[in-house]
Amino acid sequence: MDLIVFTLTAFASYWYETEIFLFFGGLFLAARFLYFWYRPLLCAWPASRGLAGRLVLGLLPAAAFMIILFTLQTMASYDVVGFWVFFYIVLGYAWLLGGMHLLERFDLASACDAVYLDNKAALFPMVGGFIGVTLIYAGANIGDGPGWWVILIAGSLGFAVWFCLALLLGHCCGITERITVGRDMGCGIRFGAYLIASGLILARASGGDWTSLYYTVLEFTVGWPVLPLALFAFLAEKLISLALQDGYRNEAAGVLLSLLCAGLYLAFAYIALSLPPSVTVNLILKIREVMP
Repeated sequence: MDLIVFTLTAFASYWYETEIFLFFGGLFLAARFLYFWYRPLLCAWPASRGLAGRLVLGLLPAAAFMIILFTLQTMASYDVVGFWVFFYIVLGYAWLLGGMHLLERFDLASACDAVYLDNKAALFPMVGGFIGVTLIYAGANIGDGPGWWVILIAGSLGFAVWFCLALLLGHCCGITERITVGRDMGCGIRFGAYLIASGLILARASGGDWTSLYYTVLEFTVGWPVLPLALFAFLAEKLISLALQDGYRNEAAGVLLSLLCAGLYLAFAYIALSLPPSVTVNLILKIREVMP
């Protein structure tokens, strides 16, 4: 008993009260996320229903773990070592709980469609949304900062833009209805690829060393390529829907065309990540030189 008391006392003296609360709260939310994520995968009946989707979705939490762990060990602040790595992984799963809940709440992705209804078209937005949410959180961990709260601020900027653009695209192009009702495989492929590509761009925008909230917002503008990407995705949805008015007779052609679009989205994101600092970032550096 004395050993337990001593351990808890040492634990409390090492961490601030906020970090203790956040860690155990994050553990609860992470466990809740994993429970609600795997429940539909394990409870689907018959066992053969949505098997491919269940296998893919079942691997995503492990993929998120690897993405976040790699980022923390290679690109995060120098003091993120030891138990702090576990701390930020736990926060990452709590982040995923909120992000995926919003996607399902606004019908941008649905595990029920992908698993219970065996809608393969709905699988792609689920995967794209999951990877996109993970990438933005991982990107927010890149760079030096004074604490966990700067990660939440930077990540929230990236997620807010990512989610609003996805919501706008889905609403303007009727993507939800086409995937859930029409089971449009091509539309699911394109939208899933867009979610990943935009997540990559905004993950970069969410990263960087923390100086102040003002500079963080200014530096976030490095993610401007997400706007032409969203415009291109909007035009692609409109043009492809016009070109494939014959419906299921052109399903194979629609899938091939959608794979081409998905490749273009991801290629655009790669080019955006490869670009040198933008004019906006150079302007920020000049402002820093003249300001105290």
